[in-house]
Amino acid sequence: MKVLVANGSKYGSTREVARVIAEELSSLGFDVHSADACEVAGVHFYDAVIVGSAVYGGLWRRDAAGLVREHAEELRHRDVWMFSVGMATVKQPHQEFDEARELASLVGARGHRTFDGALDYERLNAGEKAIIRALNPPKGDFRDFAEIRDWAHGVAIELRAVAAL
Repeated sequence: MKVLVANGSKYGSTREVARVIAEELSSLGFDVHSADACEVAGVHFYDAVIVGSAVYGGLWRRDAAGLVREHAEELRHRDVWMFSVGMATVKQPHQEFDEARELASLVGARGHRTFDGALDYERLNAGEKAIIRALNPPKGDFRDFAEIRDWAHGVAIELRAVAAL
């Protein structure tokens, strides 16, 4: 079974989450291709698609949201999961972001999961630093890679069940 794991990431935190998901699925025997959302030309080669994005102000990055919207018709005929990566201070654990909920509904995603992100203040531009100073969220890496691997393992179990039908 061919699986695409696509991501929209500005500073690389979400890309690393996608890489861990792809590695977990690959270790379980799936043929996995991992790519930045802006590099994905089509989804027709894949049996299943996992797409995720960093979240800023409750919105997905344009490249990831664009991938979902542009290929919505094809994605409706595939098994799709989605994930969002954002800071815990702007959401409750496992709370869905509005845009992610809309995108998941658009393609009939089998699931959407939110993961805590990472905030490296030194990598931000001046405008982003001003916003962060005003919000004053905790800085650091809050990603739980064991939780991410567990989620990917659950997706693999569902994929195997679908393939057995």
